[in-house]
Amino acid sequence: MAGASGTSIQLPMTPCGLVSSASPSTTVLFGRSLPSVAFGDPSWQRRRRIIGLNNRSRYHHQQQQQQLMGGGRNRSHWFPVVRSLLQSHSSKSVTNESKVADLNDILSERGACGVGFIANMNNEPSHRIIQDALTALGCMEHRGGCGADNDSGDGSGVMTSVPWDLYNNWADKQGIALLDKCKTGVGMVFLSKDEKHLNESKAVITNIFLQEGLEVIGWRPVPVDKTVVGFSAKESMPIIQQVFVKVVKEENVDDIERELYICRKLIERASRDEQWGDELYFCSLSNQTIVYKGMLRSQVLGQFYIDLQSHLYKSPFAIYHRRYSTNTSPKWPLAQPMRLLGHNGEINTIQVLEFFNSILFSFSSSSVFRHY
Repeated sequence: MAGASGTSIQLPMTPCGLVSSASPSTTVLFGRSLPSVAFGDPSWQRRRRIIGLNNRSRYHHQQQQQQLMGGGRNRSHWFPVVRSLLQSHSSKSVTNESKVADLNDILSERGACGVGFIANMNNEPSHRIIQDALTALGCMEHRGGCGADNDSGDGSGVMTSVPWDLYNNWADKQGIALLDKCKTGVGMVFLSKDEKHLNESKAVITNIFLQEGLEVIGWRPVPVDKTVVGFSAKESMPIIQQVFVKVVKEENVDDIERELYICRKLIERASRDEQWGDELYFCSLSNQTIVYKGMLRSQVLGQFYIDLQSHLYKSPFAIYHRRYSTNTSPKWPLAQPMRLLGHNGEINTIQVLEFFNSILFSFSSSSVFRHY
């Protein structure tokens, strides 16, 4: 790769996108073409992260990655290799001297996950929205990282409206009365694989709901296909279940969402000191939305969650996300979308954290935060 002045690294042109779905739905498109980069190019330091993006995919030049990086996670190992080549080249050519990016350059970089949404303009729920969202998500495989087993992804997921037709079909088979979509909350929960801890955590959840005046309707094991899960992801894979609760006291949507939020915070607080506390996680607990996510590659999310394949799963919108883990190790709970949004990672930069720290005290005065 190193050579005389003017030598360049030729990168493959890799546009990524999705053909727009039929009207009246709309789709966010993603794409990028990567040019060749000369060693002597002064903008090299700023553009090197863009080069790294192409190494996130398991499908692009796998053999070259293994030779360069010696296996493992296909990410930051790329940069020391390129940097050493640059230093070797600069020692032979004074005019093409390269330097390591300073702090300002690092802070200005914008490496990101893949995130998008698709929605019906008339707010009409359909299974087509789910299918298109999964297709779009699959097109963003290159936006996330992948483990050495090539199947344990940094994480992927979708957020949709609650598919009441699907859940009422399940309730009917269980002999449960049809779920009232205006008064029912649905929780997507990661639980401990240990049977004792599983039962203890479900008991705590049930008790908190009862204390707050909510009625637990039932628990539903979420059907999954474990064969598509990578080795390391399977080792840490939780038990995934859904809890259905009837909200008795509240009437309007905002009050119901607030009540469910308070219940979740109380559950998290009650389980904090338990042995299984770190294994309990609510992907979502809402009357309006639900999140299906996991430590999975984006192309297999729809295969893993069998619910997403059902024609009864309908939604007027979907937010989808492919995670690129940077400053944290991949974990099932850290996959996105989160309970309220899906973001590209810039939400936790140093500048953003400093900004939120400056306004934190205005939030801490809230009685809700003090009590719960």
